[in-house]
Amino acid sequence: MAAPEASASPRPDTQAPGVGLLEAVLATAVGAAGAALAPAVAPGIAGPHVAAGAALGLVSAAALGGRATSPGAGLVWGLAAGFILWTVLPAMAYVFHLSGFSPGAMLGDARARFPALVCCVAFIGAPVGVFLGTWAALRRRPSGAYSWARATIAGGAAGVAAALIFSRWMYVGNFYPLTSGFGELSTHAGSVLLHFSVACMIGCTFGMLFQADVRNAGSAMGWGMAYGMFWWFLGQIVLFPIAAGRNADWSHVRASRLFGPMVGHILFGLILGIVYSVTDATWKRLFVDADPLNRKRQGPGVHLLLSLGWGSAAGLCGGIASIPLMIPPGVLSRLPGLDLGLGPAAGVALHLALSAVIGATYGFLFRGETPNAVFGSLWGLVFGMIWWYAGPLTLLPLIRTGQCDWRPEAAAALMPSLVGHLVYGLVTANVFMAFERRHARWLFADPRQAALDVRRARPVATPAPALWVFVLGLGVLLPILLS
Repeated sequence: MAAPEASASPRPDTQAPGVGLLEAVLATAVGAAGAALAPAVAPGIAGPHVAAGAALGLVSAAALGGRATSPGAGLVWGLAAGFILWTVLPAMAYVFHLSGFSPGAMLGDARARFPALVCCVAFIGAPVGVFLGTWAALRRRPSGAYSWARATIAGGAAGVAAALIFSRWMYVGNFYPLTSGFGELSTHAGSVLLHFSVACMIGCTFGMLFQADVRNAGSAMGWGMAYGMFWWFLGQIVLFPIAAGRNADWSHVRASRLFGPMVGHILFGLILGIVYSVTDATWKRLFVDADPLNRKRQGPGVHLLLSLGWGSAAGLCGGIASIPLMIPPGVLSRLPGLDLGLGPAAGVALHLALSAVIGATYGFLFRGETPNAVFGSLWGLVFGMIWWYAGPLTLLPLIRTGQCDWRPEAAAALMPSLVGHLVYGLVTANVFMAFERRHARWLFADPRQAALDVRRARPVATPAPALWVFVLGLGVLLPILLS
């Protein structure tokens, strides 16, 4: 029996409607309402003008027509739009002569405008994006693939599992990164229960929002990282102080004191994404997928071994490319094992060995996620940033001293190595993509495999570009602003 041909046009149930007048008016109202609500929640902040919120809502409605296809996709687009609004506001003020502009004082100005960043992300961008995504989801014909049970059960379980990584600090040091903005309760058991309750809630909402966007563990790490950063803004800075009965304080000084929980939110989001992707894939394998036409030409075990090998080779190339950037700041001298008297040559060899091992994790997590050089390069940058937060900032201090060093000062000292990690991720992703595309040409000889890959391809309206803007922009900016 001949294999069915892949359709070149999108299915009717996945087409997003165009932007209507009512949608644009409502999005404008949501943006304006968010900008007006922020000063009421935190009196005295210097947030964006109501007109800026209204403009963001209107521009987002016009620009995101057909892209914000679900509440989760809309949230990611809205977060990126809010961050972009915060970055362009000083230039707009300068153009309209509303304030002076001093390039030499940019860092101080950015720190002073940190409350406006909270407003743009949590009160303007996120509500506008969720509204546009929800509006589009309600108007289009449902595909029947979404499962509330799968979203809540898999997401809740992933949230609880991700929260377990903080168990040691919770029980020994009374450190609760997901609820630090709220403060400790009167009893230790109450603080632990609150921490896991918040983790479960974040996991459930993650599954509800991003079920359609999670394709594999690599992209799920990206969604989880963005969602964790968003909840740091919304939870630690905005909601928890209000729930604890304290005055709102959105200054960069208070945010700097919450830098450790911010790193904790990022790591929580990464683990949440990985665990959710595995749980969700297992659910689909057990209860959803049962179509013999979707059998692949090559078994998953063979593909996994090939991906690990390609990733190791790509990581070795990335390690070689990043050596000039990693040696000057002394990053290699801080690798575990170099305190045993190893010389520079042994340090380079250890760096390359670790680069190959980390590259294998890229092959495992991001296989099938890089259809072109642009996607591959940007996912590689996200991967490099993930390992900067997980490696020099977390794992290496933990191995050397038994404690993570999430102080803003430590992050500022490690900023030069961030460039090396970004270059490593960029090179690793492109070399891996070259291996994968060469192998794909052989697989496409099977028409069933070609049709399956077309159905699994990420749609043109993917929110991945917004994810890259938000994660890479804030991932680099926050350690600078809060140090």
